[in-house]
Amino acid sequence: MKLARELERRLERLVDGISATVFRGKMHPVDFANRLLRAVDLGAVDGPLGPQIDNALEVRVNPTELDADLDMHALELELAAAVTALAAQRGIRTGGGVTVSVRMDDTVRVGSIRLDSAPTAVAMVSWAQLISPTGRHVLDIHDNRELIGRGEDADIVISHAEVSRHHALVFRTEGRVFLADLGSVNGTTVNGVALGTNPITIAPGDRLTFGPTTFTFRIT
Repeated sequence: MKLARELERRLERLVDGISATVFRGKMHPVDFANRLLRAVDLGAVDGPLGPQIDNALEVRVNPTELDADLDMHALELELAAAVTALAAQRGIRTGGGVTVSVRMDDTVRVGSIRLDSAPTAVAMVSWAQLISPTGRHVLDIHDNRELIGRGEDADIVISHAEVSRHHALVFRTEGRVFLADLGSVNGTTVNGVALGTNPITIAPGDRLTFGPTTFTFRIT
């Protein structure tokens, strides 16, 4: 509900002064955004680390529904922010920063949208960090679900022989952060308590160990 209210407020500010209903057809910008969010939510697939989506979204809409005075670039930025917030709330991995492009297509039925997506390399802002005891090593957490391990395919690489290639999973959803061990050889602990494969919640200031390496968890 909080996400929906914030989205509505942002879009209302965006269209303020243009018209009461920016879309000349049946679709108000809030309806447009909500349709996009539902399509993204339903389109998430099960990946190796949990639910995931492609981060470059192209939304097609019938041109008769678009107001000529609407700032399309601003709308695209607001839609990208809304999808980013939804992904964080749902714990959906995006693989990169979310971008949204709106395209006019007269083959799209009035009152609906058509969504296509693809992965692309777009930088993400970190939302949390793992900080070594000396403070010399800071590992940023960017995506909503990230793999921690020694392997080159890990999102957060800890280069230590006693850290497993795929050691642990950190993810956020519904305003909480979770950590799970992935069957590592030397284990994962939170404040000295050993983890299993079932995720547990972690909080800023918690001491996390992956094998012999220790970090403090921080929200940025």
